[in-house]
Amino acid sequence: MKYYTIHINDSGAIEDTDIKNIAGEKILICKMYDDPKFNNLNDILHSLKGYVLNEKALNIFKESNTIPFKISKAKVLRKEKVMGFIRKYKSYDFYELDLLDEKAEECYEWIDFEKSEVFAVESSQKKIKIRSHQETLDLIEINKSNPEKSYSFETLKIVFNKNFNSKIDLFKIPYYSWGIYVSEALKSKLESKNITDISFAENKEQIGKVWKPYFPKIEFD
Repeated sequence: MKYYTIHINDSGAIEDTDIKNIAGEKILICKMYDDPKFNNLNDILHSLKGYVLNEKALNIFKESNTIPFKISKAKVLRKEKVMGFIRKYKSYDFYELDLLDEKAEECYEWIDFEKSEVFAVESSQKKIKIRSHQETLDLIEINKSNPEKSYSFETLKIVFNKNFNSKIDLFKIPYYSWGIYVSEALKSKLESKNITDISFAENKEQIGKVWKPYFPKIEFD
């Protein structure tokens, strides 16, 4: 079984977002960078606000077996030449697909914490092995409530157990990885539909040096 992290390239990128009430409906307003290197109108745009994507890309995710997500309307604004040196913003209909962390609870049941390498690191740099997701939550609460205690977290490897849903096409594991994971089937769909300027990594060695610490090694029991 193969899963890949999906990466949205920044050739089409959102610089700024705002929420406006239009005709009684809250709409995410997304301004693209005013730079030809970063304002290609790709099917999925690089954004810190979930996935900002067009209807073509959205339908692929809707037809796949994913963890729950929230969809809301978005307007993408891109500066385009009108005539001569005159440039104005043109509006495009997009959507925001938000993979809410609280909807990923099922994914923690798939993790074999004994075989995984997940650690809490004390301020003294002493490492404590995490043996359940509840332990992670408990230590986070200690961070909030006890100023004399401070834990950071390190995830080197995640091993999925026999509870793993092998039919899942897209999932995430908040707290333990920054990655969004897609199945080989969903990867093939996105590629066959020519979804523009996205890439996939099968292992963390294919991810940039800066980001590697936030993408653990993934194994299946």
